[in-house]
Amino acid sequence: MTSKFSAARAVLLALAAAIVALVIAALLVVSLRSAPQPYEESTPEGVVQRYLIAFEAENMQTMQDYTIDGQSRSLCNPEPYNTQPLDVQLLRSSVGTNSATVHVRFDTRDSQFLPLPDLSAYDDVFELRKINGTWLIERMPWQVGLCTEKEMGY
Repeated sequence: MTSKFSAARAVLLALAAAIVALVIAALLVVSLRSAPQPYEESTPEGVVQRYLIAFEAENMQTMQDYTIDGQSRSLCNPEPYNTQPLDVQLLRSSVGTNSATVHVRFDTRDSQFLPLPDLSAYDDVFELRKINGTWLIERMPWQVGLCTEKEMGY
């Protein structure tokens, strides 16, 4: 009876060690993930990337610099921005002569508690237009929408 108990104990210890090793490996992969490549500012991808950086820094003026003045702001959300870091991945883009679409993936999972990919990720798009040789955002996902001070109630 003692040998069966010892064998079961050894299996449980081996299983626990394997789980710990997997958790450590997952943490290493996440922590060693490379930073996103910087895109040239004159490209649609670069405009979107810099807009998102300004959004995360809550830099309204810079955000406005990357957008078309007459854009629709009907989805402005007066709630304070989420304090969690923004996790957006630029997936691909379709660029024409005077218009472009940049596809992005938002990941809203809290990696501390849910290390499984794609369970709370969703795709959206930025639409850009080229005006006087400069790419500007015409429409952006509501999650990173640009609100004016009036729309925010200031």
